[in-house]
Amino acid sequence: AVGYCGMDGRRQPSALAYQPSGSSRSWSHGMCREDARQPLPSELDTVSHPRYIIAARDKRSVRYIGKGNHGYDVGAIRTDRPCPARCALYYFEATVLDAGERGALCIGLAGESFSLHRQPGWEPDSFGYHAEDGRKYTDSERGEVYGPAWGAGDVVGCGLVNATRSIFFTRNGQHLGVAFSDVPPQLYPTVGLHSPNEAVALNFGEAPFAFDARDHVAAL
Repeated sequence: AVGYCGMDGRRQPSALAYQPSGSSRSWSHGMCREDARQPLPSELDTVSHPRYIIAARDKRSVRYIGKGNHGYDVGAIRTDRPCPARCALYYFEATVLDAGERGALCIGLAGESFSLHRQPGWEPDSFGYHAEDGRKYTDSERGEVYGPAWGAGDVVGCGLVNATRSIFFTRNGQHLGVAFSDVPPQLYPTVGLHSPNEAVALNFGEAPFAFDARDHVAAL
């Protein structure tokens, strides 16, 4: 059966492909192809993040308070749980509240062993879309041409399609194309901040997305 996978792992009957606005937090962020008991990311992990960032009490927004002087004082933070493995699509978004001094922001996915003092995409098993140059990164500090740069006021998103193990990104509701394919399992939604006063707010589906995930799932 096809339906939603709730926070308790139970299938929920719905025709929508993402969590609708105003629904309870028991709804997930992607269609579930099996009745699988798998918890979903619901908030930022505020226990293991670096000292360079401060997370809000709601565990959905974060600000950089470091100096951003070198490549190992990044403030990266991930969710409490990895992306679900049995959903057709897992998707989340980040709104840039403040681009800080340099706009050295990143959104992406990373494995459990990823160093939170580095940007997603700079290390193995991490995948990122960087704000200052619009490039995509994985296991590299040089990156590759991908999409437009982004900054204050922009809404950027990251989606994982489980059937193809592919990652795509969005900017202000526009799909930017597949960035990575055949990625490993057990990846966590992750954001990185690296210049003073940068701040982002995360949306895990409790509010409407800028990107129409419903149409995207229907086309899978």
